[in-house]
Amino acid sequence: MFLKSIISDSRGRSIFATTLALATLCIALTGTGGAQASGTARAARDGVPAFHHVFVVVMENLDYATALETPGLDHLANSWALATSYYGASHPSLPNYLALTGGSTFGVTSDCVTCYVDAANLFSQLSSAHLSFDAYLEGVPGACYLAPWGGNDYASKHNPFRYYDDVRASPRLCSHLRPYGELAPLLRGSSASVPDYVWVTPNLCDDGHDCPPSTAAAWLSKFVSEVTASAAWKDHGVLFVTWDESDGDDSAVVAPGRIAASGGGGHVMTLVIAPGLRRGLRVGVAYNHYSLLATVEDAFGLTLLQKAQDTTAMSAFFKTGPSS
Repeated sequence: MFLKSIISDSRGRSIFATTLALATLCIALTGTGGAQASGTARAARDGVPAFHHVFVVVMENLDYATALETPGLDHLANSWALATSYYGASHPSLPNYLALTGGSTFGVTSDCVTCYVDAANLFSQLSSAHLSFDAYLEGVPGACYLAPWGGNDYASKHNPFRYYDDVRASPRLCSHLRPYGELAPLLRGSSASVPDYVWVTPNLCDDGHDCPPSTAAAWLSKFVSEVTASAAWKDHGVLFVTWDESDGDDSAVVAPGRIAASGGGGHVMTLVIAPGLRRGLRVGVAYNHYSLLATVEDAFGLTLLQKAQDTTAMSAFFKTGPSS
């Protein structure tokens, strides 16, 4: 007999929490611990589908208008679904990355390299839920790379998971920080070979931080084509592409969905790429990085962290019906 308890999350919704015994049995029955096993017990929450695979890639320092005018990026925006009122959380880079993975900027206001955070985060959540996950970081020399500096245009400020105390203290959690080159062979394989949650950080040139937007557009276009060709994406997958912050803009989303002239990370392009989603779809709901975190957590049935509790998940994208 499987035991279930009914709990309520911060929005007052009832959620069925299944015991570890059920998850263990699912793994035993399927023979895998990845997407197939973990997907079995999940259900859609707050209008967000129970995706089997969630990909997140974060680009750098580009305002919304310039992104739409950049060849390659404009094609992606017209080919997939676009959030037209999406805003970063703060300036500079690091607070935005923490918002995307921990639901708060945690008082960080710089790109500090040793301002570690003792807080729950997506890595600890996914681990506790027995979901598979990895962050793929372009330029790191090996797994569990925690040093503040690295060659090949790697920037630790764009690797939020290294800032969390539990990741730094746990060789098991830290092992999920992987070199970017390991991802491509997985994408060419079966759906089960790809983690449930995939985070990607390009290097300082490919993300557009130190190189022109055209360089970032070329890298991103190739990456999107690799993901959308994969069995994992086709198997109830979704790819979210966002920029950490706008260059020269500090506008923000303030509750309940209003846009403020200052106090945030500015207006940025954010793409939602999922099978069957209507091409060229535009959604004007006001979103920010906490919205994206809430969407990921809803997809996996995880507790909403920090400010993700008070934001709007990006469910409007999934209520429009399939493409024609």
